[in-house]
Amino acid sequence: MIFKFIKNQLTRGADSEAAASRDRAVEYQDCTIIPTPRKSANGWTTEGDIERDVDGEVRSEHFIRAETHTDPEQAISHTITKAKRIIDEQLARRS
Repeated sequence: MIFKFIKNQLTRGADSEAAASRDRAVEYQDCTIIPTPRKSANGWTTEGDIERDVDGEVRSEHFIRAETHTDPEQAISHTITKAKRIIDEQLARRS
């Protein structure tokens, strides 16, 4: 757990960025989607975290997609859409 925390801090930057990302969190299918796009040379990345409470423990998975966007708001919107697809695909596999 501590390793994941350190890794997340290194890959996402300062705590203020993480707090700002939490403000954009969306609840979907018993999951929390936290968009975490970053500015890169090609634009804003499509990436975020999907958190789910499993047996009283919060499990978090980070995802990154190849798409980039010129606008951070567009990146956030697209990240949420992609996360919803990931969640739906995981639920479909469990059925």
